Order: sequence, then structure tokens, then C-alpha cells
Amino acid sequence: MAHLKTCTLSVLILIAFLMETDAGHCCLKYRRRPLDCRHLKGFDIQKMTGRCDLAAIIFHTKNGKFVCADPKQPWTQDRVECLRMKAAVVKTGGGF
Repeated sequence: MAHLKTCTLSVLILIAFLMETDAGHCCLKYRRRPLDCRHLKGFDIQKMTGRCDLAAIIFHTKNGKFVCADPKQPWTQDRVECLRMKAAVVKTGGGF
């Protein structure tokens, strides 16, 4: 019976740890310098939640990095629009 309690406790601790490490994917600060749209392949929107207390745009670069940007900055909004236009070209099949 003690072995079952130990296993159950271990599983609960592991679950709690995994839930907390998910918060590691939150942006903690913004990049100040603009990114070149040619180096970007997508973005996510981070909303302020219990785990992430900073609203951000998370850009995905072509070399696999994630860059956090202030959604209120004009350069950030420009890059989001650039990526949306790239997606529109791909969807319509234009540009080739």
C-alpha cells in the first residue's frame, strides 16, 4: 500500500512540474529592434493570462527561433501585416 501511495505522489508531483514548465513559453520581455520580415515565417499571439502576464506577438523565425514583440509598436504591427500578406499570396497562388 505504501508503494502505491509513493507512486501516486510521484505522478502528482510530475504533473505539477509539467504544468509549471509550460509557463516557460511565456514572453517575459520585448525585443526592441525591428525584425526583417524576410526572416519571419509566422507568429502567435500571447494574451495576458494567469501564466503569461505580458501581452505579446511571438514571431517565428526561419531559423527556428521565437522572438517576443510589443503588439503596440508600429514595427510589430507592420510585421504582422507583412506575414498576413505573405499568407494571402500563398493561398491565392499568386507571385510564382
